[in-house]
Amino acid sequence: MSLKGKVAVITGGANGIGAAIVRRFRRDGTTVAIVDYQEPAQELLDDAEGWGAAAFFPCDVANGPDVEQAAKAVLEKFGTVSILVNNAGGSGKILAKTPEENTDEIWHYVMDLNITSIIRFCRILLPGMRAQNFGRIVNMSSSSRHGQPGPFVTMKSHLAYVTAKGAMATLTIQLAKDLGPDGITCNAIAPGMILPDPEARITKIIMDQPPELRDMILRSIAARRFGNGDDIAAVAAFLASEEAGYVSGETIDVRGG
Repeated sequence: MSLKGKVAVITGGANGIGAAIVRRFRRDGTTVAIVDYQEPAQELLDDAEGWGAAAFFPCDVANGPDVEQAAKAVLEKFGTVSILVNNAGGSGKILAKTPEENTDEIWHYVMDLNITSIIRFCRILLPGMRAQNFGRIVNMSSSSRHGQPGPFVTMKSHLAYVTAKGAMATLTIQLAKDLGPDGITCNAIAPGMILPDPEARITKIIMDQPPELRDMILRSIAARRFGNGDDIAAVAAFLASEEAGYVSGETIDVRGG
């Protein structure tokens, strides 16, 4: 697909699903800015024949000044960004099992991490997309956006996380309506049970669960397997391509049926 020669920002690109998207985009010839609070493995940055270039920009996407600094640094190094993949997110760092345990600190952090970070990047990167009358925004929602029954083995604050991922679907729709006249699409991917790679945090959590719980999860998936990073990266590559120009405002579930 037509990703060659374009510049993409991928937040949370140092590991997990983000790293899989980085590899796919680079393999397709895209120049990639990896934005993350963790430094990526060297293999994500190494040159490879036919691959697009890559550079790392340290950033805590939940922190406004960090986002501004990183986004401006990307523009200074690579020029106009055509693709923004808002992959960074999560359920926070503090366990909150009940609504009463969701303090303002927990709630605001999860919202900043998942939702506010998108708007912060858009403020800085959208002018360049508008100027070239082309842009692709891909947000990372979750199949949990419809609500998730317990146990919440992979989440710290499941209430804040599910709310944020649900809000992301609505944000995606409105961005698509606002930006469509400028040739910019906005879509979201909603992964199901994705185990990106053996070293990913969620993979280790799921593999540590009792076999009967893993079997129960697998039986709920039509494909009878857990997803992997490449499953998500393939959809992200399509949504970021020129071929997806008539797809906008959609949240696409990738959960194996």
